Amino acid sequence: MTVEETTLSPAPAGDVWKLCGAPASIAEWSPAVGKSWMDGDVRHVELTGAGQARERITEHDDAERYYTYDYVDGPLVLDAMSSRFAVHSTADGGSKIVWSAQFAAVDDAHGAELAQAVSGMYQAGLTSLAALVAASPS
Repeated sequence: MTVEETTLSPAPAGDVWKLCGAPASIAEWSPAVGKSWMDGDVRHVELTGAGQARERITEHDDAERYYTYDYVDGPLVLDAMSSRFAVHSTADGGSKIVWSAQFAAVDDAHGAELAQAVSGMYQAGLTSLAALVAASPS
């Protein structure tokens, strides 16, 4: 299954990336994450009301403004999940923020629930990030 959420910002991609490009900074802008930190290439996230998860950062490219990560373990019921977070420049000088995931659920019922939960978490994070970007001085 695949989930992809996007949002647009009038802020330049470089400015947006400064706020969200470090994988450990996710707790600063995603309401689903109460606390986050890195231990080597593993990001630990405390999911608000859901427990702790670990995600392995598999790629991180500041020049291209993206990172990818694989779900290692935590409260989500799934077989595998890989996500990508990216900030792209737009023709008007703003940015497009894209957060996507591909995952294999343990069964179809769990897959539909998981897709809805991940989509909601990504939407809320992008909405919060857009508000943070709008409030930040350029």
